[in-house]
Amino acid sequence: MKFLKKVSPFRLIFLIILLAGNTFAWFIYTSKVDGAVNVHVKGWDVVFQAQNTELSHSVDIDVSSIYPGMQDYEYEITAYNRSEVSANLTYVILEANVLGTLYVSVEGRADRGENPVATDLTSAQLLNKLANDYPFTITFTVTGSNLQAELGEQDCILEVVWPFEQNDDETDTEWGIAAATYKSTHPDLPSISVRIKLTITQNPS
Repeated sequence: MKFLKKVSPFRLIFLIILLAGNTFAWFIYTSKVDGAVNVHVKGWDVVFQAQNTELSHSVDIDVSSIYPGMQDYEYEITAYNRSEVSANLTYVILEANVLGTLYVSVEGRADRGENPVATDLTSAQLLNKLANDYPFTITFTVTGSNLQAELGEQDCILEVVWPFEQNDDETDTEWGIAAATYKSTHPDLPSISVRIKLTITQNPS
């Protein structure tokens, strides 16, 4: 009883306010922690596959040999999106080697950590060159860029076509000899090699 008499009303009120403030602060803190625990993180699951084999993002495609009238060559890559969010598929041609002539794109230089040189083409320009500057065509196409959530998939196809040219036998003969000569002097190397970088990015919610 003597102790209670020594505590002034002012001090008693101060102690009550201090205790209530600490209790309120603790309540706010625990509420914030509980709220963070309940946040749902959406899954991210994408994969590239060709011939039942999972691939990395950079793909090397080799064509062993080419010649006029060859059977069309086709290499197909499928991009799968099993995520809870939709995604976007893009690609760039990093480099291509055609019968010993190497082309490195501007994007390919960047991927190597190198500065581009004056003769480098962009990925789009290199694709155009491969499709139009030879008697054979080298094309890379995708069926679409959008990958829907959970079940989305798109095909990416590299195709090499060299039919007999009815109106330009001379060009076929010239490049046919060049292709045969290259293969005979480099039997362990592909006639055509293309490196492609595929990228899947999450669409903004």
